[in-house]
Amino acid sequence: MPVQKILVEATSGRIVSFLGNRVIFKVEGTQTSGAFSIIEAIYPPGNFTPPHRHLKTDEVGYILEGELGVMVAEEDFQAGPGSFFIRPKGVPHALWNITDRPVRFLDTYTPAGIEAWYEELARLVSASEPPALEKLFEAARHYDTIFMPELAPRLIKSYGLKLEIPDAKS
Repeated sequence: MPVQKILVEATSGRIVSFLGNRVIFKVEGTQTSGAFSIIEAIYPPGNFTPPHRHLKTDEVGYILEGELGVMVAEEDFQAGPGSFFIRPKGVPHALWNITDRPVRFLDTYTPAGIEAWYEELARLVSASEPPALEKLFEAARHYDTIFMPELAPRLIKSYGLKLEIPDAKS
């Protein structure tokens, strides 16, 4: 059986948008028998993904443009272009944009599947009545994402972050 060549061009990929983020599915789990998936994320200024963990999913990010603040376990650091940042399964982690420009990064998930959370999140926050944070956190559990809001106050205080759902029109 011949090997099928798969090319993902720079401008290709299915796009999902939510809370000011744009996620472009570059390699989907169906292309890798569920082994991994890769997204390109456009992460807006002021964005804060609060502390959370995954029971089954390891994540590896690679920054293309901009600079992120990253918390992994007890460590906070800044990561700029060319940097990899690893978030192992089971370990609390958070991300925030520390600049006034969007950050563009690739995120690899192994195994694939967590990208379904992005689709659900987009659906939930685009509703005529976007849900409260607690409802989003509850929904996330179905997608191997366990939010840990008790870890957010230190980051909010240290980096001037906000934990809220922005206006759905933005």
